[in-house]
Amino acid sequence: MSTDDSTGALGPVSPQRAEANLWFGMVLAHAAAAMLFCAVAFAADFYRMRGFWPPASALPGRLVPALAGVSLIVGGVLLHVALRRLVSPRRARGWLSGAVVAGAGFLVTQAAWLHVLWWHRELRIPDGGVFASVLYGLSVVQAAHAAVVLGGLLRATLRALRGLDARAGVRRVLPGWWCTTVMYGVLFAVVYLP
Repeated sequence: MSTDDSTGALGPVSPQRAEANLWFGMVLAHAAAAMLFCAVAFAADFYRMRGFWPPASALPGRLVPALAGVSLIVGGVLLHVALRRLVSPRRARGWLSGAVVAGAGFLVTQAAWLHVLWWHRELRIPDGGVFASVLYGLSVVQAAHAAVVLGGLLRATLRALRGLDARAGVRRVLPGWWCTTVMYGVLFAVVYLP
């Protein structure tokens, strides 16, 4: 058998079929990450129901985490606009760059917020109990997923900046971006809402 990308076990594979396979593989990878995330979130909800959770008045502020979530939503909208304009890569450069900035802003905001909680609010593991473990556990899984998605977006953006077709790359990034956004919504609901 040939190791050529255009030949499969049953013969030649069309570029459309190869792209569909890549997209489906990305969806499965994001589903696996989401399952891990949901398992931790369900465990956290179990502890919330058992009463091992700080009262709402003791929880840290919600403004900074909410702004991080808004940056994910804005980045997703920018990606959809960019995909529509990628017929001409030049027209989509600004939209893609804006989405990269929104994704990087999300990761920086999350890192800064967790830094404040760890060093200035002294919310540490194991002293912080189940709440601290859930907060950092969900944040790390979600941030790792966001970093992988941002890496794919950066690759597609660099292709567009060079004038190459980046539509396939952006199509592969979109499910991951919205998976990251939904995961962050779950994190926000589990950790920050009373």
